[in-house]
Amino acid sequence: MSAPTAQATFTSLTRAETLLALPEASTVPVVVEHTGLGARATLEAILLDALSTPPCHVLFSGGRDSSALLALTVRLARRHGLAEPVAVTVRHPAAPESDETAWQELVLEHLDLHDHLVLDFDGEQRLLGEVATAALRRHGPVWPEAVQLHGAVYRHLDPGVVISGEGGDAVLDGQRMGAVRDALALTRPRRRYLRHGLRAARPNVLRRRDVRAQAASISPPWLRPAAAAEYLTRVTTLAQEPLRWDRATREALRSRPMAVAMANVDAGIAEYGSRPVTPFADLRFVDALAAEAGPLGWGDRTAIFRRLFHDVLPDRVLSRRSKASFNSTRWGPEERAFARAWEGAGLDPDWVDPAALRAAWLEEDPHPAADFLLHLAWAQAHGIPTAVEHAP
Repeated sequence: MSAPTAQATFTSLTRAETLLALPEASTVPVVVEHTGLGARATLEAILLDALSTPPCHVLFSGGRDSSALLALTVRLARRHGLAEPVAVTVRHPAAPESDETAWQELVLEHLDLHDHLVLDFDGEQRLLGEVATAALRRHGPVWPEAVQLHGAVYRHLDPGVVISGEGGDAVLDGQRMGAVRDALALTRPRRRYLRHGLRAARPNVLRRRDVRAQAASISPPWLRPAAAAEYLTRVTTLAQEPLRWDRATREALRSRPMAVAMANVDAGIAEYGSRPVTPFADLRFVDALAAEAGPLGWGDRTAIFRRLFHDVLPDRVLSRRSKASFNSTRWGPEERAFARAWEGAGLDPDWVDPAALRAAWLEEDPHPAADFLLHLAWAQAHGIPTAVEHAP
């Protein structure tokens, strides 16, 4: 077991972003290296480069994203005579809703892969566990808060490469342009059905009023009215996207929230001495996917996975729609005890209602944004500098 061995630069939030637990909904300028290859070939180039720095670890939950990356990496290693990757899986025996053992075994058996590191955790990835609080002492709160928990995995790995499926949910999304694509696929006169398709797509893409209504229903209950209005504006802006599938895909990782999240995921890996590789968030892959799939895309998420990975995984995995839940692995006695004892200090009362936030922490299934604020409040209580004091 190893401790953090390298300096890593984490991307900080502004004061407003910190109190909202949500970065500003702005666009981050990027420079993309065009490979001239298709999406699958670009993925293979990224993974082949990762295999050149052994040991190569693939974070493998059993979900579609991690299964696809593991399968393709194994295929490339065997094709090129390189050391096979190590599949790294975390299991939480005390949280049955997180169990994906059957899916993991299905994939591993299909791949005939035996180098599988299984880490059985019992509280190691809680929000105020030993790993998270040590990370908070090193560099203060980091958004998203899950970055602080991943060290529980990385400290078990020898320095090398860590491949993660982060970003897959944002990029491999087939819902954009779905109604229009379906309309064009019909055999009746296309003009009529294109018109109906556009009408069906419009509420999901262009009608800001509907997006605002939906966002209001998920706004954190502890925010004061002005802060809640700003949160709503950010969520509404993030929900807007271009109608064309290729443009929407290219922009999926260009928002500040995604840029901050991916930068900090990479920094969390680098802190433990390994090179981070996040192929689905690699702008070379995103650009190649957008160019190949075009304005209408390839279909839904299952269709995209079948197009890219039909030869390396069983269709049962490619078409999977279920997801595990890990919320109970984050909250335990330490987190509840801190919440009950917290008196509201450290968070601006003009932004946050302390009583409402405490109530949210003590719910059976806390609001997702509450996790980051728990880290923020804990850091404040322990004299750890945060953006709340030092940013405008």
